[in-house]
Amino acid sequence: MKVSILISTGGGDAARYLEAVEQAGGQGDAVYLPHPDVRYDGLILAGGGDMHPRFWRSFPRGSRNVDQARDRAELALLDAFAAAHRPILGICRGHQVVNVWAGGTLIQDLKPTLAPFHQQPQGDCWHPVRTKSCSQMGAWYGEVCAVNSNHHQGVGKVGRGLVATAWSEGGVVEAMEHRTLPLWTVQFHPERMGEVGQVIFSQFIQLCRRLRGDGEV
Repeated sequence: MKVSILISTGGGDAARYLEAVEQAGGQGDAVYLPHPDVRYDGLILAGGGDMHPRFWRSFPRGSRNVDQARDRAELALLDAFAAAHRPILGICRGHQVVNVWAGGTLIQDLKPTLAPFHQQPQGDCWHPVRTKSCSQMGAWYGEVCAVNSNHHQGVGKVGRGLVATAWSEGGVVEAMEHRTLPLWTVQFHPERMGEVGQVIFSQFIQLCRRLRGDGEV
């Protein structure tokens, strides 16, 4: 039986997420504003617009394309899947939502000196990141690797229980993992990185299988 993955999206085209999950041996279900349903083996929070700063007790200072209904839905998903100890993967916006859920903050608009390395009018920006030794990112990609970006916000104060495991050239947090929960996040878009990015989905599906207890690898 395939691993079932709930993919929370902004309602747009989720084809690349679905394809990446399928190639890794899972079966994805992409939904906008899904109800918390821990019958799924794992949860992916996909990319999209910004979170409203009210969720980390701040005021708008550059946030755009906010969707508060999605913010609330994904915070509820995190509550449910974390309580059930189901694996969670946050991607781009999802990376940021996880940090806010854990009590962290966001940088609402990256400084002009950093923004050109993380966003452009069309397509992705590619740039190097350094990884933390003895982390998942370090094990998968080594000390330095190249990733893609398309975002204008970033992680500020890291949330409780989270550990930053990769940083870009200006110190922007590019990946995190949780100390006790099966939870990984990346600021970049592995679903658009070909075989290199597929490593993350394969490892995530394997984690879901192990925690489901079916003994498959």
